[in-house]
Parts: sequence; C-alpha cells; structure tokens
Amino acid sequence: MTKFWRFLYEEVLNVAEIAQQNNLLQAQNNLLCEQNKVDELINVDLIIQQNKLLQEQNALLRERNELLRQSALIHKNDFDREVFIENIDRDEMRDGFLVTSHKKKLWNVLIGISKEFDRICKKHDIRWFAIGGTLLGAARHKGFIPWDDDIDVVMFRPDYEKFKRVVEEELKYRPYFRMWYWFNYRLETDSEAAQHANWDLPFISREQMEKYPLWAPFYPLIRLTDERTTYLMRDERENVFNSVWIDILCLDPCPPFTDDELLRNFNMAHELLLATVVPEKVKAALYNHETFMSPPDKLMTFLKLPYKTRAQQFDLFLAKHFVETPYVSEITYQTIKKLNYTYKFKDFENTVYLPFEKTEIPVPAEYDSVLTDRYGNWRNFVVGKGHANTYSTDISYKEYFSKLL
Repeated sequence: MTKFWRFLYEEVLNVAEIAQQNNLLQAQNNLLCEQNKVDELINVDLIIQQNKLLQEQNALLRERNELLRQSALIHKNDFDREVFIENIDRDEMRDGFLVTSHKKKLWNVLIGISKEFDRICKKHDIRWFAIGGTLLGAARHKGFIPWDDDIDVVMFRPDYEKFKRVVEEELKYRPYFRMWYWFNYRLETDSEAAQHANWDLPFISREQMEKYPLWAPFYPLIRLTDERTTYLMRDERENVFNSVWIDILCLDPCPPFTDDELLRNFNMAHELLLATVVPEKVKAALYNHETFMSPPDKLMTFLKLPYKTRAQQFDLFLAKHFVETPYVSEITYQTIKKLNYTYKFKDFENTVYLPFEKTEIPVPAEYDSVLTDRYGNWRNFVVGKGHANTYSTDISYKEYFSKLL
C-alpha cells in the first residue's frame, strides 16, 4: 500500500473514531440533561414540601403566640374582667327584688364563663342554647332572673360529645377555666379494686350518696368553671365543686316514641343511669329478681365497674343511639326525677339571639314554645331561690379554704 492510501485509510479511521466519540459525548450530554431535569423536579417538589411545612409551622406558632398572649393578659389582669352588667357597683331593685352589687359581680363572672364557652363552640361549629332559668331570664327580663345565680346551657347529644372532645385542648392556655365532669369521682360503694383503680379521684361517701342522690356528681352534666372564684352550694356536698360554674346540659330522645326500638333504648339508658347513680338499689332489685330491660348478667357486670367507667359508658350508650326524634329532654328529668320537661325537637332547629344584660345569648327560635312546655305561663313571676350559700368573685376557693377557720 502506497503512503497516500495508508494515510487516507488512517484518516477515515480517525474520522470514524471521532464520530463515535461525538456520539458518545452527545449521549452523555442527553443523559446529563435528563438528569438535570429530574433533579430540578425533585428540587422543586422538595422546595414545595418545605414551604408547606414552614407555612404550617408558622401557623402553629402564630396560634401558640396568640394563646400565650391571651394567657399572659389573663395573668397580668387576673381580675380586670370585661363588664357585662349595667351599674355593676351599685345595688338596685329589679322587678321588686333587691339585686346587690355583690350578686351583679357574680353574674358578670357567669357571663364571662359563657363567653369562653361560646368561643370554643363557635370555633368548632357547635350549636348551643340557653335553657331553663337562663332562657326564662333572657325572654322575660332581658338578663338574669333577679334571684338567680347560675347559667344553664344545653346542646344536642352529638354537639355535647364533640365539645367534650375538644374542650381540654382549648383550655390549655386558659389557666383559670377548668372543666368539671360528673364522672370524675370514686364512690364508697365501688369495689375495692375499682376504688384502687381511681385512687386519685375525689371520694364520695355512702352517706353523701344517700343524702343527695339526684344532684351532682350523680347527675349527668358537665360544667365550665372559673377557678379564680369561690362558690359554695346551700346544700353542702364535699369534693363536688367550689368555684363559679355554668351548667352544660344535654338533650336526648325521649317518649313518646313511634318506634319500639327507640323505647327499648330509652329504657335501657334509664337502667344504666340507675345502675350508675344508685347502684345499691339496682343490686337489690336484681337479687329480688325484678324485671329489667337489660340482661341481668350484663347489668351485674356493669355494676362491678368503677363509677367513672359506668358514667362514661352511660354517655357512650346515649351517643351511640342518638337519633332525631319528635321529642327531646334531659334524660334525668324523664327518668329519676320524674319531671315531664319534654321539648319539641323542631323548636330547636333554628337559633335566634336575645338581649342578655349588656350582651346577647343564643336561644331556640321557638323559645316561647320551649318555655311554655317547661313552665306553662312563663310570664307569671314565681320567686325562687339561688343555688349559692357563699360566693366570692375575688377570692379563689383554694385561698378561701386555706384561710377558713
């Protein structure tokens, strides 16, 4: 082969090799471009996730800071409460009844508690209504009944159970508001094992149970209290509650029913309530072979549970079997107390607001019908008595008892 042809041959090989190298380089470039695109996508997703997490953290921090700010404000101004009562520092005559400034201050605390209650309910879309004497006061007096000294509110069972689920978290940064639950006790009538399991709960003696069988803690309700205060009932009951409170009651289905199963559930709930609050009587009835809707063996097993567990199971039973029925009531009135405080469900379908002292309070739209069902001619005055024997809006019950002779 001549030098020329050898040179030409080698050049062709070089060109082919260069072309192959170029193809490899191009393929590598293509891979790098794809990798860069993937990396960019991954980076974008990571950035989006990180931003989302940061936004959530910032929202939580803002909420925490607001709660801390409010908590600090409460600590700084322990007794600098908002005023909801006209002429709070002066005695006055209302509807022929003397209302002292001392009682007005109590009313002011009660409205303050109801405002905190309302804050929680609005945040969690929970409906509530004034009921009983509070509803009567709103409709007839545009505020408190002159001789009254508490606030009663009511919810339907689903809202009642929802409130119990959310309230403790809501009160975490509200140091002076505390929940009271009807089931947070241990009873002398509980078994030794049941008492041991709940040793840290307040103790209720057999004597106290027999003396006040139909009142708290043997009454299915919950309360929101203000721990900066003292509030002692006329009928002294040790270890029950000692600060100003609002009653939070619950509405459940009640007779008359058109469905046999609803009546069966109502009767079983009645038996569970009796087994919770007067267990000795139910045990005696079982030993005497009296007839119960609940299977006797299951009822006896229920009676062996601690009081707290029985009370919670009672609430859970009613929550499980809640349905909308034509009539509703607080179940204790319909069962143990034998009072026919029955309301029409339709009367509570809508809410209106009535003036209450210097604020407003939600009531059933058909409040006239509700009051008539409860009181008959509710516009007529029937002077009653308040609940409190001793109270103070300036001294906490802890200080009161620590200095009491």
